[in-house]
Amino acid sequence: MHRTVQRVTHVYSRFLAYGASLAMITLFLIVFINSVRRYTIGKSLEWGEQLPVFIAIYGVMFGAAWAYLQDKHIRFTILVGFLSDSLTRKLYLLVDLIMVATGALLAYSGWLFVIKRGGVEASGLINLAKELRSLFGWDALIWLGHQYPYQAAMMVGGGLLCIAAVLRFLMRFSDENGG
Repeated sequence: MHRTVQRVTHVYSRFLAYGASLAMITLFLIVFINSVRRYTIGKSLEWGEQLPVFIAIYGVMFGAAWAYLQDKHIRFTILVGFLSDSLTRKLYLLVDLIMVATGALLAYSGWLFVIKRGGVEASGLINLAKELRSLFGWDALIWLGHQYPYQAAMMVGGGLLCIAAVLRFLMRFSDENGG
Protein backbone atom coordinates (compact mmCIF):
# COMPACT_ATOMS: atom_id res chain seq x y z
CA MET A 1 0.00 0.00 0.00
CA HIS A 2 2.83 2.40 0.85
CA ARG A 3 4.28 2.22 -2.67
CA THR A 4 0.89 2.96 -4.25
CA VAL A 5 0.30 5.91 -1.94
CA GLN A 6 3.78 7.23 -2.81
CA ARG A 7 3.06 7.03 -6.53
CA VAL A 8 -0.34 8.69 -6.23
CA THR A 9 1.15 11.38 -3.98
CA HIS A 10 3.93 12.04 -6.50
CA VAL A 11 1.49 12.40 -9.41
CA TYR A 12 -0.87 14.58 -7.36
CA SER A 13 2.05 16.72 -6.18
CA ARG A 14 3.10 17.37 -9.76
CA PHE A 15 -0.49 18.22 -10.70
CA LEU A 16 -0.69 20.76 -7.86
CA ALA A 17 2.71 22.24 -8.71
CA TYR A 18 1.74 22.61 -12.38
CA GLY A 19 -1.59 24.20 -11.42
CA ALA A 20 0.07 26.74 -9.13
CA SER A 21 2.81 27.44 -11.69
CA LEU A 22 0.36 27.88 -14.55
CA ALA A 23 -1.71 30.29 -12.47
CA MET A 24 1.31 32.38 -11.52
CA ILE A 25 2.70 32.46 -15.09
CA THR A 26 -0.70 33.48 -16.45
CA LEU A 27 -1.03 36.11 -13.75
CA PHE A 28 2.39 37.54 -14.56
CA LEU A 29 1.71 37.64 -18.31
CA ILE A 30 -1.64 39.41 -17.93
CA VAL A 31 -0.24 42.01 -15.54
CA PHE A 32 2.86 42.52 -17.73
CA ILE A 33 0.86 42.92 -20.93
CA ASN A 34 -1.61 45.22 -19.24
CA SER A 35 1.20 47.35 -17.80
CA VAL A 36 2.94 47.64 -21.15
CA ARG A 37 -0.35 48.64 -22.80
CA ARG A 38 -1.09 51.19 -20.11
CA TYR A 39 2.31 52.90 -20.41
CA THR A 40 2.65 52.70 -24.20
CA ILE A 41 -0.82 53.41 -25.56
CA GLY A 42 -2.50 54.74 -22.42
CA LYS A 43 -5.14 52.01 -22.25
CA SER A 44 -5.27 48.80 -20.30
CA LEU A 45 -7.44 45.80 -21.00
CA GLU A 46 -10.75 46.04 -19.18
CA TRP A 47 -10.51 42.44 -17.99
CA GLY A 48 -6.80 42.76 -17.21
CA GLU A 49 -7.51 44.27 -13.82
CA GLN A 50 -10.00 41.76 -12.41
CA LEU A 51 -8.91 38.45 -13.96
CA PRO A 52 -5.43 38.40 -12.32
CA VAL A 53 -7.08 38.57 -8.90
CA PHE A 54 -9.15 35.48 -9.64
CA ILE A 55 -6.21 33.64 -11.17
CA ALA A 56 -4.10 34.44 -8.09
CA ILE A 57 -6.75 32.91 -5.85
CA TYR A 58 -6.64 29.68 -7.86
CA GLY A 59 -2.83 29.76 -7.68
CA VAL A 60 -2.92 30.15 -3.91
CA MET A 61 -5.36 27.25 -3.60
CA PHE A 62 -3.16 24.96 -5.68
CA GLY A 63 -0.08 26.14 -3.79
CA ALA A 64 -1.63 25.64 -0.35
CA ALA A 65 -2.64 22.08 -1.21
CA TRP A 66 0.84 21.42 -2.62
CA ALA A 67 2.49 22.80 0.52
CA TYR A 68 0.34 20.61 2.75
CA LEU A 69 1.01 17.55 0.63
CA GLN A 70 4.76 18.22 0.83
CA ASP A 71 4.46 18.86 4.57
CA LYS A 72 6.08 22.26 4.00
CA HIS A 73 3.37 24.42 5.46
CA ILE A 74 3.58 26.77 8.42
CA ARG A 75 3.68 24.80 11.65
CA PHE A 76 4.08 25.91 15.23
CA THR A 77 6.52 23.39 16.68
CA ILE A 78 7.46 24.99 19.98
CA LEU A 79 5.25 22.62 21.96
CA VAL A 80 5.71 19.66 19.62
CA GLY A 81 9.42 19.66 20.44
CA PHE A 82 8.59 18.57 23.98
CA LEU A 83 6.51 15.56 22.88
CA SER A 84 7.82 12.05 22.33
CA ASP A 85 8.22 10.85 18.74
CA SER A 86 5.27 8.49 19.15
CA LEU A 87 2.99 11.22 20.44
CA THR A 88 4.20 13.63 17.73
CA ARG A 89 3.29 11.12 15.00
CA LYS A 90 -0.16 10.64 16.52
CA LEU A 91 -0.62 14.40 16.73
CA TYR A 92 0.32 14.82 13.06
CA LEU A 93 -2.12 12.06 12.08
CA LEU A 94 -4.84 13.89 14.01
CA VAL A 95 -3.91 17.17 12.31
CA ASP A 96 -4.15 15.44 8.92
CA LEU A 97 -7.67 14.26 9.73
CA ILE A 98 -8.62 17.75 10.89
CA MET A 99 -7.30 19.11 7.58
CA VAL A 100 -9.39 16.58 5.66
CA ALA A 101 -12.45 17.93 7.46
CA THR A 102 -11.30 21.54 6.96
CA GLY A 103 -10.81 20.98 3.23
CA ALA A 104 -14.23 19.37 2.93
CA LEU A 105 -15.86 22.25 4.82
CA LEU A 106 -14.02 24.79 2.67
CA ALA A 107 -15.25 23.03 -0.47
CA TYR A 108 -18.78 22.93 0.89
CA SER A 109 -18.78 26.60 1.87
CA GLY A 110 -17.36 27.42 -1.57
CA TRP A 111 -20.23 25.48 -3.12
CA LEU A 112 -22.75 27.46 -1.06
CA PHE A 113 -21.02 30.70 -2.07
CA VAL A 114 -21.21 29.77 -5.77
CA ILE A 115 -24.86 28.80 -5.47
CA LYS A 116 -25.78 32.03 -3.67
CA ARG A 117 -23.75 34.62 -5.63
CA GLY A 118 -22.41 32.81 -8.68
CA GLY A 119 -24.88 34.30 -11.11
CA VAL A 120 -23.72 37.85 -10.44
CA GLU A 121 -21.90 39.39 -13.39
CA ALA A 122 -18.18 40.03 -13.00
CA SER A 123 -18.06 43.70 -13.98
CA GLY A 124 -14.58 43.59 -15.48
CA LEU A 125 -15.17 40.35 -17.39
CA ILE A 126 -18.75 40.44 -18.68
CA ASN A 127 -17.88 42.51 -21.76
CA LEU A 128 -15.07 40.11 -22.67
CA ALA A 129 -17.47 37.18 -22.28
CA LYS A 130 -20.00 38.89 -24.54
CA GLU A 131 -17.30 39.59 -27.14
CA LEU A 132 -16.14 35.97 -27.04
CA ARG A 133 -19.72 34.76 -27.35
CA SER A 134 -20.34 36.90 -30.43
CA LEU A 135 -16.94 36.08 -31.93
CA PHE A 136 -17.26 32.31 -31.60
CA GLY A 137 -21.06 32.06 -31.68
CA TRP A 138 -21.17 29.96 -28.51
CA ASP A 139 -23.77 31.16 -26.04
CA ALA A 140 -22.11 29.02 -23.36
CA LEU A 141 -19.11 31.39 -23.22
CA ILE A 142 -21.16 33.94 -21.29
CA TRP A 143 -20.40 31.98 -18.09
CA LEU A 144 -16.92 33.52 -18.18
CA GLY A 145 -18.53 36.86 -17.40
CA HIS A 146 -20.21 35.66 -14.23
CA GLN A 147 -18.74 35.21 -10.77
CA TYR A 148 -19.16 31.46 -10.30
CA PRO A 149 -16.07 30.20 -12.18
CA TYR A 150 -13.98 32.52 -10.04
CA GLN A 151 -15.81 32.00 -6.78
CA ALA A 152 -15.45 28.27 -7.36
CA ALA A 153 -11.77 28.67 -6.42
CA MET A 154 -12.76 28.17 -2.81
CA MET A 155 -14.61 24.98 -3.68
CA VAL A 156 -11.75 23.70 -5.83
CA GLY A 157 -9.17 24.68 -3.22
CA GLY A 158 -11.07 22.90 -0.46
CA GLY A 159 -11.27 19.76 -2.57
CA LEU A 160 -7.57 19.94 -3.44
CA LEU A 161 -6.66 20.43 0.23
CA CYS A 162 -8.92 17.58 1.31
CA ILE A 163 -7.25 15.17 -1.14
CA ALA A 164 -3.78 16.40 -0.13
CA ALA A 165 -4.58 15.83 3.55
CA VAL A 166 -5.91 12.31 2.86
CA LEU A 167 -2.72 11.46 0.98
CA ARG A 168 -0.53 13.00 3.70
CA PHE A 169 -2.45 10.98 6.32
CA LEU A 170 -2.01 7.76 4.33
CA MET A 171 1.72 8.46 3.90
CA ARG A 172 2.19 9.06 7.62
CA PHE A 173 0.04 6.07 8.57
CA SER A 174 1.85 3.69 6.21
CA ASP A 175 5.25 5.06 7.34
CA GLU A 176 4.27 4.47 10.97
CA ASN A 177 3.10 0.93 10.28
CA GLY A 178 6.23 -0.06 8.38
CA GLY A 179 4.83 0.32 4.85
